[in-house]
Amino acid sequence: MSFIDDIINFLAGPIQNACPHDPLKPTACTPLSAFIVLGAALLLSLIAMLANRFLVNYKMVASYRREYMNWMNAVRKARKDGDEKQLDKLMKRQSAVMKMSSRATLEQLKTYPITIVPFYLIYAVLGQALKYTPYTAYAPFLFPFASITQSGAAAGLPLFFWYLVCSFTISIPLSRIFGVSAAFSMSPTTGDTK
Repeated sequence: MSFIDDIINFLAGPIQNACPHDPLKPTACTPLSAFIVLGAALLLSLIAMLANRFLVNYKMVASYRREYMNWMNAVRKARKDGDEKQLDKLMKRQSAVMKMSSRATLEQLKTYPITIVPFYLIYAVLGQALKYTPYTAYAPFLFPFASITQSGAAAGLPLFFWYLVCSFTISIPLSRIFGVSAAFSMSPTTGDTK
């Protein structure tokens, strides 16, 4: 065993104690495991939103994206109108606009190392702790390619798909609460963002 395996097994221990493996009832832990994964998704979303809120300059990102969209609209209009003089003028600004766009992208990627490490750790811990649970949550209906049914029993979602459902459900409202979605909901002509 490696050092990382020891950490994962140590962190997975309390979850395995709360949700012990029973070979006769493999789905006995399903209701509890659904809440455990929901809590993990909430924790990871909070980490991501806090990192985005405090490390990313969304005013700069919104400004650069707005400038890029205005430039793209002007280029599109000049091409549509056949205005070669205006198009040449706009193409001279292309490298500056592309640099601004790449700076905006790099600004948002600053949080990637901070969010990806906890994601891999928590997901590995959940995978280790819930490895004997065939599915993590009950599904209200059969999801194509996602649901698992066992001998005519109720449909269930495995860890991966249940985590996706929880993550999207939690991260959308949290992004609005923390104000990190403002950079993505702007129009090219607006002057200010949140």
